[in-house]
Amino acid sequence: MVDNSGTTPTAVHAQVRSKGNTNTALAGVDTREGIALLVSDTGRDDFATTTFPALSITTTANRLSSFHSSKSDVIARRGFQFKASSANTGDISIGGSAVVGSATASSVNGIPLGPGETLFIEVTQLSKIWADASTGTQILHWVAY
Repeated sequence: MVDNSGTTPTAVHAQVRSKGNTNTALAGVDTREGIALLVSDTGRDDFATTTFPALSITTTANRLSSFHSSKSDVIARRGFQFKASSANTGDISIGGSAVVGSATASSVNGIPLGPGETLFIEVTQLSKIWADASTGTQILHWVAY
């Protein structure tokens, strides 16, 4: 990367919008898993999308984007918060493409959300998250961060 003076920096830099897009050196720490950047999460300027319609989850496992009324694939910066409707009569299992919600308790694949329960997932693409209802049609509320 090249900094504002036209010289090549000796460390990795990031442009900082609040500082007039000047380049600022990044820092990190050594961990057992590798190098981790030192960052401070400041949130986002706005929601990832303007609408968050309730999703009607059925007993046929599918991507959450397919349950969305517009079938749109929402991209979040941080992840998704889910809440099963408190009026639900069954569970909604959240997971990957192998999610199974309509099974015995010991063979459910994914995280089951009972009525009124919530879950935050740090997956940033709605179409990568799958859901399956244990019975009938269950309602899932959500927001993207």
